[in-house]
Amino acid sequence: MSRTLFLMRHAKAESHGLISDVGRELAPRGREQAREAGLELADRGIQLVLCSSSVRTRQTYQGLFLRAPGGGPVPVEYMEALYLGSSDLIRQRISEITDDISSLLVIGHSPGIPGLAAELAWASAPREADQIGCWFPTSAFTEFTVDVAWSALADSDEGARLADVQRPHREL
Repeated sequence: MSRTLFLMRHAKAESHGLISDVGRELAPRGREQAREAGLELADRGIQLVLCSSSVRTRQTYQGLFLRAPGGGPVPVEYMEALYLGSSDLIRQRISEITDDISSLLVIGHSPGIPGLAAELAWASAPREADQIGCWFPTSAFTEFTVDVAWSALADSDEGARLADVQRPHREL
């Protein structure tokens, strides 16, 4: 059974201010980016979202307006571990997903999300993997076709093929 994995960096956040980094909200442009990304992801059959617990990632998820087949929002699991989580940690969380989930979106931060995207892309698309490693702006996401169980991704890049890279249409 083929699975689909989306790795997304949160949308554009407000500049650092008086609040902590984890409490930063989306900037107006970030809200627009989330809506744009949501239009791209709307028909991709996403069944579950793993999302960092930061305010900006939560707002990104909400701004995507992803809907399950019954019309309600796509289920989401907020995880503190995904806040500034390394690519290895993100990989571990993905490997814990049950195999009845065939389409998964992970929303997190740089450098973890682009790092894992580049690692997974390397075997099937080394040139694109280099580009992902160098340029993965806010609200960018990758799509991978995964031909192995989620648990197999814990310690291997085998079985994941890069299918698509989406970057925002306009950046600040």
